[in-house]
Amino acid sequence: MKGVFRAARGGLGRRRLQALIIFLAVLASTATSVVALGLLANAHGPFDRAFATQRGADVTAVTDTAVASAGDIAKTARLAGVTTNAGPLPLISVSATVSVPGVPGTSSVPLRIVGRSSPGGPVDDLTLDSGHWPDNDGQVVMARGAGVFQGSTITVGARKFAVVGVAESVTRTADAWVLPAAAAALSGGRGQAEMLYRFASAGSASAVGADIAEVRAALPPGSVLNTVSYLTVRQSEEGSIAPWVPFIVAFGVIALVISVLIVVNVVGGAVIAGTERIGVLKSIGFTPAQVVASYVLLVAVPSCAGCVAGAVGGNLLAIPMLKVNAQVYAVGALTVPFWVDLLVPLGALAVTVAGAVPPALRAGRLSVVAAISAGRAPAPGARGYAAHRLLGRRCRGRSRSVSRRRSPGRGGRW
Repeated sequence: MKGVFRAARGGLGRRRLQALIIFLAVLASTATSVVALGLLANAHGPFDRAFATQRGADVTAVTDTAVASAGDIAKTARLAGVTTNAGPLPLISVSATVSVPGVPGTSSVPLRIVGRSSPGGPVDDLTLDSGHWPDNDGQVVMARGAGVFQGSTITVGARKFAVVGVAESVTRTADAWVLPAAAAALSGGRGQAEMLYRFASAGSASAVGADIAEVRAALPPGSVLNTVSYLTVRQSEEGSIAPWVPFIVAFGVIALVISVLIVVNVVGGAVIAGTERIGVLKSIGFTPAQVVASYVLLVAVPSCAGCVAGAVGGNLLAIPMLKVNAQVYAVGALTVPFWVDLLVPLGALAVTVAGAVPPALRAGRLSVVAAISAGRAPAPGARGYAAHRLLGRRCRGRSRSVSRRRSPGRGGRW
């Protein structure tokens, strides 16, 4: 094997540009594939981890309190499929005026304000990003993403609320939260109520649909105004990265195909240009398998380096995208799974090496005599043989005429 490695090293030394091209092509395909599979592997991870940690609601149901009483709504907590619930919580949909200290003017934003006594609970355990929970009826906590920040003031009708904190609900159950007494004052005792459910079976859209149908059947007709499934929220949250994944995957596949084509051309060209060298290798004792191995190594070495560099580069490229997801869901750090870092480089290396095998087999099948004599003189049946003979005759005739003109004359002088 030492001779095979020496032969491959000599071939790499004469084809540095081709080796660099193979390295860059494999690097690009490996890096993009690592990014794509890393994002796919973490597609549901952040939301699912946050959903489990915060005990998110499988279904959020909004009911009209003018049609269904608080007792009717509370009875749904005893349905067979319900494992945990929270509510009914007063809900008010309003248009609030927002003012920011030191910033002239105001803005108007639509808000769904829910009355809760604390951020914790058996369902939808809120995460406080900053500030604190309201201490009195004049304070409000805003949801992250509502566009209203801590320190601002919102006005609803004649009531003003100071924004004292920012919280996160994994299933977006509200845009803002106040104490129950403040919510009752805003609604005037009429309006809507929000009920949060967790079900024994909610792993698919059909299961969640059956759970929602059970809740609707248990309440007076027309009382359920709206229902939101956690599956819908998850799909919406993942929409920021999901559109990029198909393009990254396509780019990785195209780069891999280009890598294979480059490999086939490089090895094929090396076999054609190095037929005499192949004959020399065989004449000094190389077996056909060793000749094939020496040419495959011409590709395997730069490809292996490209796979390693591509795996490292792919992880570095994926860090910013995964960091955004981790910050949104407050689930700590997200990384590319180990199996992606292992599978993608090995797969890229296997594909590129497989592309080098067919042209390398041609080198292994060449006989010693045919390989050494290749390129020295065309065979009688080869293309251009007649032209070669014609040109040879003209050259020989011209050389004889030149010799006669330069022959010495009388007296032995030129």
